[in-house]
Amino acid sequence: MGAGASNTKGLIQQVKKGPHRLKHHLENPAVVRTNVGVPVVALLNQETIQYIFNTDLVDKERYYLGYVGVREELTHGYCPSMFVNGEEHRRKKAFLIDALQRSRETLPSVLNAHILSHFEEWSRARVVTDFEDRVFFLVSDVMTESVFGSKVDGRLALNWLQGLMKIRTRIPIPSIARAKQHTLASAALPVLLKTIQESPKYQELIGLCHAHGIEEEEDGIVSVIFAVIFNAVAASSSVIVTFIARLYKECHGSRENNLLRATLEVLKKHGGITEESLDDMKLLESFLLEVLRLHPPVFDFFGVAKQDFVISTRKEKVEVRKGEQLLGSCFWAQRDVSVFLRPGLFRCNRFLDEEGGGDKRKHLVFPHGSLTEPPDLDSHQCPGQGIAFFLMKATLAVLLSYCSWELKSIPVWSDKTARLGKPDDLVSLTRFEFNSNKARRVMGP
Repeated sequence: MGAGASNTKGLIQQVKKGPHRLKHHLENPAVVRTNVGVPVVALLNQETIQYIFNTDLVDKERYYLGYVGVREELTHGYCPSMFVNGEEHRRKKAFLIDALQRSRETLPSVLNAHILSHFEEWSRARVVTDFEDRVFFLVSDVMTESVFGSKVDGRLALNWLQGLMKIRTRIPIPSIARAKQHTLASAALPVLLKTIQESPKYQELIGLCHAHGIEEEEDGIVSVIFAVIFNAVAASSSVIVTFIARLYKECHGSRENNLLRATLEVLKKHGGITEESLDDMKLLESFLLEVLRLHPPVFDFFGVAKQDFVISTRKEKVEVRKGEQLLGSCFWAQRDVSVFLRPGLFRCNRFLDEEGGGDKRKHLVFPHGSLTEPPDLDSHQCPGQGIAFFLMKATLAVLLSYCSWELKSIPVWSDKTARLGKPDDLVSLTRFEFNSNKARRVMGP
């Protein structure tokens, strides 16, 4: 089984069936050998997925996540932090942690301003058919302004993102749509770079590049662009959309909305949206964690074996050879029946401390490692996790407390990988209303 091999049939089946294909007709397997476009050793529960996080045994493959890869010309040949290993990874991750940490100072005020501006715009439109894109533009404005000092054009960011990835196949699969996306992405990149070069924080970022031993300045800037747009904006906006869809599915037709009542009580207690009030929104956080457990934006983590080793499970021992691809299924690890009671059921209070959920958080692995373990320079765990949670919780608190909406239809999930955890069909709003006067009282002018 070669790490570089590809199989078009396996890819097509993976795209059609998503993570459910990994288990076939087996009952709760821990490890399976299969083909998802590349041959992989798939790790499917809490016990075995830990191997994908072990950097002594598993490396990242440059520019590739299993059967998909990044177009090198759209990063100007610079490899982002999440695809590199060893000292190069440590330098780039330390740089990203510093860059993201410095954005926290301005994040609350930037976030409040953009939430008010975007929600007022949505309210004027009333019908928001392009809800998913609009959430992306909101999160893009917030993250890019916080990190760079001024926002970049959200449409350009989306164009770059949509053309960034390529499929690894031996047999070319022609697509007019993908060719158009690549053209738009190629045009977007130089404009994004120019905007960032003219931004208020550009020189500060260049100074951080030098401080962390990144010799080529554009290498560092590309790493930040990738981390902000590909990782933070794409994932956070997908989770916000999924949260709204899941909330609508759970509460549609119900007169009781415990989540709304609990959120309003916290806002009244604290007098506004602050770090303290968001930390106190326990039910909102539990609902959000359950969304991330059942519908993670990234289903699969990939890596390549650095050496021969043995995966030991309760039932078997599986030999892994150097160079083999491994797939760690976040989707199935977070549905492990040995850890989560009735894992296929959505339970909004699953992660409340009084429900015994505090201890369950360590089994959430969507950040590419345990949620309760802080990222270090050797791991590939998300360096911007705290920022993402602040952004998502604040945005959702305002949506819950001061907005009302109707979805076009009741959401349905068949767990399509390309939807990043979102329902099968695009989430569209037939009605959106925002009480900006009340919101401004707790968010400032």
